[in-house]
Amino acid sequence: MNKISCDICMDLIPLVKDGIASEDSGNAVKKHINECETCNIIFDDFEEINKMNNENIKMNDRKVISKIKDQLAIGSMIMIILGSFIGVGISESEWMFYNVIIMPLIGGLGYFALKQKCYFVPVGIFILTYIWNSIKYIIEIKTNEMDLVAIMVSSGTWATIYTCLCILGLVIGFLLYIAFKKENK
Repeated sequence: MNKISCDICMDLIPLVKDGIASEDSGNAVKKHINECETCNIIFDDFEEINKMNNENIKMNDRKVISKIKDQLAIGSMIMIILGSFIGVGISESEWMFYNVIIMPLIGGLGYFALKQKCYFVPVGIFILTYIWNSIKYIIEIKTNEMDLVAIMVSSGTWATIYTCLCILGLVIGFLLYIAFKKENK
């Protein structure tokens, strides 16, 4: 007399197939599939359907992980670019000493975001700093009384300092990578 509906049977089939349903639930499902042809077919095909669903889930997991990695890489690149412009922009201001923190952070982020191509970060910092300061000094040439050689030397000095700080961040990132890699083993 324990008749169950098709919906309840569909809910119980995975539990019965996995062997975790109660004895009464298993008996109710067996009784129902003996009377219902549709549920019997689903019960017999459950393992094949389950395998297909698991393959789809694995594919979706890979897509999700890939999307997360892409978003992290994009976020890191945005942080590197914004940090570079902020760091270079505050040169020769009262906040310029924050670059002792900003530039190594940019280098560290560059290492984790770019791995084998992390050398682009210090090169980019050097170029950005040199061009930024050269343009700034050329615009202010009448007020700072610098000649072209002094502008080139001063721009190169700032670019070298910021590049060295960025390289320091790359080294720190590399050492952290090695430390955490060895700890996981």
